[in-house]
Amino acid sequence: LVVPLKTGYWWLDPARQGTRDHSTAVVMDIVRRYDIDGVHFDDYFYPYPDYNNGDDFPDDASWAEYRQKGGKLSRGDWRRESVNAFIRNLYKAIKAEKPYVKFGLSPFGIWRPGNPPSIQGFDQYDQLYADAKLWLNKGWIDYFTPQLYWTINRIPQSYPVLLNWWAGENAKKRHLWPGIRISRDTLPDKVNETVNQIMITRGAVPV
Repeated sequence: LVVPLKTGYWWLDPARQGTRDHSTAVVMDIVRRYDIDGVHFDDYFYPYPDYNNGDDFPDDASWAEYRQKGGKLSRGDWRRESVNAFIRNLYKAIKAEKPYVKFGLSPFGIWRPGNPPSIQGFDQYDQLYADAKLWLNKGWIDYFTPQLYWTINRIPQSYPVLLNWWAGENAKKRHLWPGIRISRDTLPDKVNETVNQIMITRGAVPV
């Protein structure tokens, strides 16, 4: 189920059914055995490029198997659908076991460059194969925490611009709790920046 990356990591291949089954089983064991309030996932599905020295994810074997079985999706769409299936089915499994347990994610804060038009930066859809917008659109999560780790006035990644865009994608009215960067910020006025972001969030997102 695992493949080696060039930086020394071993990574579970999301396209393997065994990977999804094992990961789901681990989460569901926690849900069943412990009195938890929620399950939270960070932004790691397929790795960021630097985890493999910029090279493509080494899933030639599972890709070849998919094609041999008649698979028609492009490689990118196949990877995305593997992650989509995992998120969708895990959400259903959690709700079937304990409907009150919340499931949420904190994906990278930009879905794709150009969404909305002023936004520039890393493309998680194309490079992490994470279609976070789809998960929010479909309501496969109870809360959504995009990592909006940029300042208000940073035009290519403006905090309020991105927040409002994500709010507009929240068709199922899930909790939208943006991630605010407070631990690594070196801005001289970081306290005011954080307070202003909180105030913007309170005005932009319904309680």
